[in-house]
Amino acid sequence: MTDDAPSRPTEAPSPAPDRGRAESVAVFPSRRSAIGAIAAGAALLPGAGYALAHGPVDAIAFDGFPIFDPRSVVQKVAALVPDRGRELAQSWSTKLFGNSWLYTAAGRYAPFDELADNALRYAAESLGLTLSSSDRTMLVGAYSNLDVWPDVSAALLRLRDAGIRLAFLSNLGEAALRANMARNGLDALFDHVLSTDRVRAFKPSPKAYAMALDAFGLPKSRIGFAAFGGWDAAGAAWFGYRTAWVNRLGVPLERLGPGPAIVGSDMTTVLRLAALA
Repeated sequence: MTDDAPSRPTEAPSPAPDRGRAESVAVFPSRRSAIGAIAAGAALLPGAGYALAHGPVDAIAFDGFPIFDPRSVVQKVAALVPDRGRELAQSWSTKLFGNSWLYTAAGRYAPFDELADNALRYAAESLGLTLSSSDRTMLVGAYSNLDVWPDVSAALLRLRDAGIRLAFLSNLGEAALRANMARNGLDALFDHVLSTDRVRAFKPSPKAYAMALDAFGLPKSRIGFAAFGGWDAAGAAWFGYRTAWVNRLGVPLERLGPGPAIVGSDMTTVLRLAALA
């Protein structure tokens, strides 16, 4: 759930794992050398023309859901309410994101779990369904028990081997992000875990996107953003980040402009932003 489904505190960068490093060095030239070679007429990396035109990024901030697969939340709703689970999941998602934007527009804030629980109660009542407190706790807690998409681990290693610094920048609470990272063995790959709890403003508030500027200590022009939802891709692009929209669910492009720099259906989209694909 992000846009139909329903991104931890600053910490010292951890060294990238050595696994696969030798292969990466042997097969893939450095980004800057590749960009220089392209400029000289030798196209060493497919799709690296984007970096030639705009310069490489040194860091990438991720929404939670290009990394963590939220479809299991919908599956849990469907299992709990077999006859109307998909309907309930859609109504919950719509109310959750509508409320997050309402809070942001009004300058108010509540933690993600609280917002999610309130939206779930409303969605159930609007459909004439009854959920117990334990049912709601289980469903909201599902956001802390997500698996990664199949292409994530290899892509993150590629980025770290290339010297790209990584962070989460998400509306999810920090505890949920860290639980999902630990579950999937990602702790060593991310330099920062930035929940909107820090600034008490959900995306697409500029306050939320600005967390990456402070965390990385870099200008906007050197930071990329990887979005799961079209609205988030638009918000990050409006803020000034070079944005990759990982449109895993194949939803239509938001006609908001200026939109994301690169659009694709998987992590190759992010690798292109970093001139690695």
